[in-house]
Amino acid sequence: MAKDQLFYIGQKALIKKDDEILVLNDPEFGLDLPGGKIQEGEVNFEKSLKREVKEETGIEIEVGDLFFKAFFEFPKKSKHRHRGKKIFVVFYNALYVSGSIMLSEEHDGYKWINKNTYKKLKYSELTSINIKALRKYFENL
Repeated sequence: MAKDQLFYIGQKALIKKDDEILVLNDPEFGLDLPGGKIQEGEVNFEKSLKREVKEETGIEIEVGDLFFKAFFEFPKKSKHRHRGKKIFVVFYNALYVSGSIMLSEEHDGYKWINKNTYKKLKYSELTSINIKALRKYFENL
């Protein structure tokens, strides 16, 4: 019998403000969405996602419905702090509530994108799950 798979659970938010979605830039992997892994002891996933978004961007959000899921593994040879970790990621719709963007050290840039501009985003194989989520979001408008 095979062993159970061990992995982390990550959450990402597609934060809508007006008709645009917030995307971040990870200095190593490129395209990213606000969010992160659920930490030990966190059982309220909505609260966890709000915490991660606040830590990474400085803004407050309202969490909506789950609408996409994906799985990936950080490359073992990467310099990234999560190298080798396996992540099951759930993507949520979210609404911007308040605050000004103030990025944490995890990201070095951001932009607001829309249905027309998202197709021009550059991404790596690892972050292609983010573009898949964005594609699903914008194609369902």
